[in-house]
Amino acid sequence: MPDDRQAPSPSDIQKAHQDWLEQLYAPATAQTPERRSFEVDIGKKIEPLYSPASLEEIGFDHDRDVGFPGQYPFTRGDSPTMYRTEPFVVSAYSGYGEAVECNKRFRKLIGLGVEQILVAFDLPTQCGYDSDDLMSAGEVGKVGVSIDTLADMELLFDGIPLNSVKRVGTLGNAIGPIVAALYAALGEKQGLDYSQYTVNLQNDPLKEYLARGTQIIPAEPAARLAVDPVVWCAEHAPHWSPITVCYNHLNAGGAGSTWGASLALANAIHYLDLLVARGLPIDKVAPLFHMFPDERHDFFVSVANLRALRRTWARLLRERYGAQATASLALKTTVYGHGQETLQEPLNNIVRIGFGTLAYVLGGASYVYIASYDEAVSTPTEETVRVAIRTQQILAQEHGFTDTIDPLGGSYFVETLTKTTAEDMWAQIARIDEIGGALRVIDSGFGREIMNRGAQLRQKRLDSGQRPWVTVNMYPEKPNVPNTAFRMDPSTTERQHARTAEIRRTRDNDRVQRALAAIDKACEQGENQMPAVLEAVRAYATVGEICERWRRAYGTFEPSVAF
Repeated sequence: MPDDRQAPSPSDIQKAHQDWLEQLYAPATAQTPERRSFEVDIGKKIEPLYSPASLEEIGFDHDRDVGFPGQYPFTRGDSPTMYRTEPFVVSAYSGYGEAVECNKRFRKLIGLGVEQILVAFDLPTQCGYDSDDLMSAGEVGKVGVSIDTLADMELLFDGIPLNSVKRVGTLGNAIGPIVAALYAALGEKQGLDYSQYTVNLQNDPLKEYLARGTQIIPAEPAARLAVDPVVWCAEHAPHWSPITVCYNHLNAGGAGSTWGASLALANAIHYLDLLVARGLPIDKVAPLFHMFPDERHDFFVSVANLRALRRTWARLLRERYGAQATASLALKTTVYGHGQETLQEPLNNIVRIGFGTLAYVLGGASYVYIASYDEAVSTPTEETVRVAIRTQQILAQEHGFTDTIDPLGGSYFVETLTKTTAEDMWAQIARIDEIGGALRVIDSGFGREIMNRGAQLRQKRLDSGQRPWVTVNMYPEKPNVPNTAFRMDPSTTERQHARTAEIRRTRDNDRVQRALAAIDKACEQGENQMPAVLEAVRAYATVGEICERWRRAYGTFEPSVAF
């Protein structure tokens, strides 16, 4: 028999939704009071129920707001087939000590199935100091591997051809041209053409002034240096990723993932503007950009944030720059899977990291690397790194998480959160435009104000228990640092000093001085730094020697006290 029942109209659903809410919160029903405010870290209140009425209320339109994978606005993914034909790249961010011992860890990672090695540099390297500089005392090899010259890179990748993995790279920011030159020169030493391997650089100095502090020179010349490798790659290595705009540390510092995305997008706008001003077509340089999203507190916010970021990027590139190429509009993302890791009962971090990474996978990230469960304690041990890699592989291969594209697409909750988050990002970018863009965000104190306000709000919620944190504000435990925590060889610094001294003694120092003089000239004349820096790296000039030329030419950064 035919079914004469009619589908409920939107108005019927809206009324049913409202009736349900009124019944839930009617005083006469004596419902148990809600135990907390249910506000996510971005300050958005989470409703008790989402339905088609929620989508109607926000003016949701499938074609405009969601579409299909690999098509504008790329909400559902940057390619038509996503993980069904190209699983996310299993990556590892690793580095400690000096190059010889770190090389052993890299070999083991590759043996476990890692497809991308992102090198963690120690703080002296990131800040442009050699290991034997007074400024490096006590920090050599502590939070990453010490790299002074090309010789260290040769040892770091000894027996590891750069084309034996899908991608290599690093998250160094203030020394972007040097890092690009190190990988280019290393490839040459290994007999490889640039086209035979792929390099991924973060190379995003502007976020350092707000969030992390490894900046070297003032922000304006630092941004110009950052786009030099992009110009060089557009000509010599167009398949490399020479700039990955990051909001990991912006979020962690207090901005939250939505404001963090907006601040990062403002940085991207500044870099793109510099490139367009140099006469490069937008569809030639935009495909070289990636982004590094971050949301570590809320699972569904993480999914929505990734989807909203792709949508916002596509709209930004089309409306502001007139980009047409799919490669320009379809943003690739690298993510760092983690949760609210704790020193208390570190084994619990395996669960946190697994769920945090799953959110990124369901949100459609392109490249994934994740924390080890003891990372809050020390440099990860080999055992904990193995767990991290297996976690990525399990998510990629088991349980059907990657069998279908954008599996949470169409969820009333996720689509509502995605649309409102994208609208917030767009409004926040407009606010940044009003104050003068990314550089003004830094020197006016606006960015620090956003981050300080967010950090205070986040801490108040944690202190009050409004944001539950197991073993910290719920079921509290004392920090528990296991006896198995990684300990670095105390002779690392001595070995690194000796190696760098030997390089300085045996290299062609006349060639080094000529190369450093060419850097001086490039600074004076406003030329692209990459050719001169690449020649200096080939001659075994040190990271510190090159950065000292930049300090002389541009000065050092002086923080604003505007706020």
